[in-house]
Amino acid sequence: MTEELPPLLSDDEFAALLEERKRRAHPEPDRWDNTGRVYAPHEPGDGLPESKIEQQFPRIAEKLAALWPSEACALYIASLLVNERDVRQGFPQTVVDDLLMLHEINDTLLKDSGRPQPRMPR
Repeated sequence: MTEELPPLLSDDEFAALLEERKRRAHPEPDRWDNTGRVYAPHEPGDGLPESKIEQQFPRIAEKLAALWPSEACALYIASLLVNERDVRQGFPQTVVDDLLMLHEINDTLLKDSGRPQPRMPR
């Protein structure tokens, strides 16, 4: 039983392979994204949840997970985004962006399931 060993890589070839792997793990921002935001590369392993909602508002994240996906979830997100109280502080922009994204995903899932979905108040 003879097995051929894989060819050995030079240091330069190995470094190039590592660089390609890193590039694939942290791709450049989508070229269609014209917001001007610069996204920091994601470094896993810091122990924090991925979402700013989970990090800063864990009770809201738990309720969203419990309601996901449903008409009730869409209404809950809308209630978070629409200020009906004068004393409400509001959310950081990153959290608002995440909530809007979740609303769109929830809306899409409801459309695909054939169930009626509530619209965001204007």
